[in-house]
Amino acid sequence: MANRLLDYRKRPFYILLPVVLALSVGCNSTKHLSDTQYLVRKNTISVKSNKKVANKGEIKDNLTRFILQKPNSYFLFPGTTVKLSLYNRHYYKNSVLADSLLPKSVERPEIYDSAKTARTVQNMKNYLYYLGYFYAAIKDTCIIKHKKAYVHYDIDMGMNYRINNVVYDADDSDIAGIVRAASDESALKKGAAFNYGMIDDERSRLTMLIRNKGYYKFTQENISFLDGLDTVDRSIFKDVESPFENAVNFISASKALKEHTINIRATIRLADDSLAYHKYTISSVRVFPDYVNVDDLADSNLIKKTIDSVEFNYHDEYVHPWVLYEHTYLNPNSLYAQEDDNKTRSKLNELGIFQYLNVEFHENPLNKYLLDCNILMSRAKKHDFTVHYEVSTGSTYSLGNSLGINYRIKNFAKGANLLTIGVNGGVELGYNSGGEFINNFYALTKYYGVTGSLDFPKFIAPVPLAWFGNNNLPHTIVSVGENVMDRLDYFTLVNTSGNLAYNWRQSSTVTWNFSPVFVNIIQVSDESATFDTALANNEYLKNSYRSTFIEGENLSFTFDNSFKKHDRNYSYLKLSIEEAGGVLSAVNALGGALDSIYKIKEYAQYTRFDFDARHYFTLPKSVFAFRFYGGIGLPYGSSTALPYIKQYFAGGPYSLRGWRIRSLGPGSSHDTSSNTNQIDRTGDIKLEMNGEYRFPISPLFAGAVKMNGALFADAGNIWLAKKDPGYPGGEFAFNTLGQDIAADMGAGVRFDIESFLTLRFDLAIPVKEPYVGTNGGWVFNQINPYSSDWRANNLILNVSIGYPF
Repeated sequence: MANRLLDYRKRPFYILLPVVLALSVGCNSTKHLSDTQYLVRKNTISVKSNKKVANKGEIKDNLTRFILQKPNSYFLFPGTTVKLSLYNRHYYKNSVLADSLLPKSVERPEIYDSAKTARTVQNMKNYLYYLGYFYAAIKDTCIIKHKKAYVHYDIDMGMNYRINNVVYDADDSDIAGIVRAASDESALKKGAAFNYGMIDDERSRLTMLIRNKGYYKFTQENISFLDGLDTVDRSIFKDVESPFENAVNFISASKALKEHTINIRATIRLADDSLAYHKYTISSVRVFPDYVNVDDLADSNLIKKTIDSVEFNYHDEYVHPWVLYEHTYLNPNSLYAQEDDNKTRSKLNELGIFQYLNVEFHENPLNKYLLDCNILMSRAKKHDFTVHYEVSTGSTYSLGNSLGINYRIKNFAKGANLLTIGVNGGVELGYNSGGEFINNFYALTKYYGVTGSLDFPKFIAPVPLAWFGNNNLPHTIVSVGENVMDRLDYFTLVNTSGNLAYNWRQSSTVTWNFSPVFVNIIQVSDESATFDTALANNEYLKNSYRSTFIEGENLSFTFDNSFKKHDRNYSYLKLSIEEAGGVLSAVNALGGALDSIYKIKEYAQYTRFDFDARHYFTLPKSVFAFRFYGGIGLPYGSSTALPYIKQYFAGGPYSLRGWRIRSLGPGSSHDTSSNTNQIDRTGDIKLEMNGEYRFPISPLFAGAVKMNGALFADAGNIWLAKKDPGYPGGEFAFNTLGQDIAADMGAGVRFDIESFLTLRFDLAIPVKEPYVGTNGGWVFNQINPYSSDWRANNLILNVSIGYPF
């Protein structure tokens, strides 16, 4: 009792200790500053506009990036400037050292500089000017408190100018006709909100449009945008720190107009290069798939093969020439087209078998309007290995280890085909307390398997390429595999699988995957008496763990604009639909009509919908990441439950981290009996939400390892599609959805090793347990980190590779 009372009295100390440390670090941050020096503590901005701005939040975020003086980095909480504290303690006297000579674990104090504030204001104006807000007003205010500077920027964006009229003026009739015929494709339209990005895009569009018609030497330098007014203050482009210096030539604007409109005139001129208005024809195309050096261009000993006038030159036939020909869009005796040039580079690079690739054009010595094309490529490594190792914990085991090895051949059968062979294995261990630590572990589950896939860089029948066009980077993927899961003393499950899939890219952000047929053969054997008893008492389990045949098809759509957004406020969405049993049902009916011997008796029938939506809000040094995902599987016909391998589960390092893997649900059901603790808790429906705040902590080992942190929360659960007496409260129902949702929260540390591997440690606790009937399931009042029993049952450490999403 005395010890418990002592622990209770110590609690305020443990709670106040971080606060005391933070305050001590904060006081230490300004001790070496002079009377006229102030530490930059915080920057804030406020943005207002005369009219509603659709992307105001994005503009505000981008304006923040132009602030030249940032506060010193902190650890976990603002004010805990550990790096600055270490600098003051150990390196203040050596402050003359260059920043590059200082350890990355320290930072110099960021001292307020009014000149940098003025340049920040100018850069913000330049950015708003670039967006079409020509008369933005920005006022900066600095407040000094306790030797610390708090800087605020009050930004009035003003009115965004809109396009009134667009005129194209070309001094060549043929080029004028090309531009006029494609004018509808321009984003410069009357009434559209103007920004200089539109000018850049239009210049690029016009250049590509004209170069696609054979004008090889036409460049963006032949296009300018002019105006007839001198009222716009162009001096704002003189700041050397502006990222938009000399971004455009001129504009035509009138501040006096009530509508705040702008007239744009695109002028296309011959300029200095007299050949810019001449069309060029490709006279020859030579391909060097295993190029070594410039001597190859004149080496008569190379192996030569020709397909439709395209000449292939080899030291040895590294890859079949017809494979390269199918991915080459530059043809002799055709006009030069920039689109074909870009497509050839992209498609050949996409094969993945070249380390280096370059497309060169040279004027033909006999006719300067003819182009000789050389495509130079050097081999990439043909073979590679990847190894994956994971440690985990689960509801049915104490320690899990898994090892996977993949071997890849990038140019299988000389067809630029990717052959992947993978083997994997693992063991899950239980633990009994008492005795020697290492001897307390015992085997619960063994699993192992082998998979193989062959990826062809084209569509193979029955899908015609004409359905999709040549720009879609098509792939045909055939895969097979067999995986064995041996639950010792319970059962053995063998999954033999096969799949045919077509993958193609609709655009830079949209990808499709269609599998017209996939097969899984599930065989359950070696059932123990204990396992049979569990199945006899639970109809859902009995239908889940049965030998069955699965044949179906699926289609998935993926949207990902991270590349287009350059990892700034980007989104990801994947939707998929899968059906099984429809074809077999028809075959089964036909078989019954002919002869019962042809009938397939045990096969799965279900339809499954899945979704995965993510959005990332990127800040200058941190990221807010959100995910909402799940799915629903609806068994029909003779099936009353999804097959085990198609069911959903919750918990673990990539799901609700406050529960061990496959230990949650379905619904509010909760079974702690020892007889079924070897049976995974799965369901037909899943809903889950995750949120993370990710931030840097500190570089380690001279920056080779980046230590990052995260604060996170997860919520969701799994459910049964139909009511089952073996899982009371396990079925999905809207009137109990609020109670059924589980929630957890926690913190994590991630080690990014040379941007190659991320080792993740997440520590989480449950804060809402659906099987707790009081207080709506919320268990904040039960949190007691000083109790060893509470810690053992509620502190869940997840160790894994990679980010959860």
